[in-house]
Amino acid sequence: MEENRLFNNWKRALILSLKLPNRSNEEVDSSITEMTYLTYSLGAKVVGEIIQTRAQVDSGYFFGKGKIKEIKLSINSLSVDAVLVDNQISPKQINNLEKILECKVFDRTQIILEIFAKNARTREAKLQIFLAQSQYLLPRLAGLWEHLDRERGGISASRGTGEKQIEKDRQFLRNRISHLETQIERIEKERNTQKKRRSNCFRVSLVGYTNAGKSTIMNALTNTNLIAKDHLFATLDSTTRLLEENSRPKILLSDTVGFIDDLPHELVAAFRSTLSTIRDADLLLQIIDSGKNIEKHLKTSEKVFKDLKARTIPVLKVFNKIDTISKERLLLLEKLYPGSIFVSAKNSPCSKNINNLIGKLKRRIQMFFEERMQTLRIRLDYQNSKKLASIYQLSKVDKIEFEEEGILMTLKTIPGNFERLRHDLGEKFIELVNKVNV
Repeated sequence: MEENRLFNNWKRALILSLKLPNRSNEEVDSSITEMTYLTYSLGAKVVGEIIQTRAQVDSGYFFGKGKIKEIKLSINSLSVDAVLVDNQISPKQINNLEKILECKVFDRTQIILEIFAKNARTREAKLQIFLAQSQYLLPRLAGLWEHLDRERGGISASRGTGEKQIEKDRQFLRNRISHLETQIERIEKERNTQKKRRSNCFRVSLVGYTNAGKSTIMNALTNTNLIAKDHLFATLDSTTRLLEENSRPKILLSDTVGFIDDLPHELVAAFRSTLSTIRDADLLLQIIDSGKNIEKHLKTSEKVFKDLKARTIPVLKVFNKIDTISKERLLLLEKLYPGSIFVSAKNSPCSKNINNLIGKLKRRIQMFFEERMQTLRIRLDYQNSKKLASIYQLSKVDKIEFEEEGILMTLKTIPGNFERLRHDLGEKFIELVNKVNV
């Protein structure tokens, strides 16, 4: 499968932003900072930024013509390769800006799409980004091909070259979208099959803003070596690992794609299969960067939870990177967010302090599920003692007694596993003596 990159070969970027009446200075500054990180994730450098305050968008150029002159001067003086608009703008506005600025112009959505295209590794991730790109381009084709009819003068009564090309491209994209959706649906069915096989396990999803440290915490909790880069959207695929090999029932942790403010709708729709890991979780570990825009990141995460219909799932907030903040700020966060966990997983868990913090988080996860397990007692005939392996696999055995009538066991398990034990052992082999916390 060939890569479908939106743009390449630029290293020096100028960021442009339009401050409209509905955007505060803080929101604009935060968004530009985010855009800078996005640019860095593409391997490029931001050499300048220009903000225009304006009552409304210019329909032809997005920015006012006076500001465009200033932008052009900056492009020349700073040797800019590309102009990045920290807003979503129309193809017509992009075309007009490129002509007058004599420089490539990309909007915020294109930048995010490019990062996803760059970081896609698995077949599923590539299919999803191809779908998102196609969905993004489909309604914008008219603006991309307007120049063809302008070049012909637009005087013919018949359809122009541009219109014909648009129709061809629209049909191509519709066919491509349909094909991609079919392929993704197949993968989703496989995922659902795997989900059924894992239904005897507790499921935890690590969620949060991109670059908050989800993969790093995942590595620390599971002693694995997932990619953990200081780049936005380094993780696109949902990766699942065991919290602890010997825990019963098993607890599965899944790393997920990061959130970002104004995440394009096309991406949310295309990555619904991957994001379903969040919706199907028993517990969400919300990883938060202790040093950055906490309220904004929480608000963005809440919006994604709402979109995924995952707002009823219990959430444990984990504030990461506490090594980057002062003791005073840490004390304030502990007061503002009681019951949260505060860690620093910047490095591999090699120091005693890091081990203690990650260990505390692991115990909190285990306690969360232990509190929700059913405690029960079963009696098993000696002639069926070979079934003990199945019992230990599906439950946590607290006590075992060998009596004349059989083996009496006190254990903890989740409701689904109790039914599996009943099915596996058979009614004549298992007798429910007492059931607590049902």
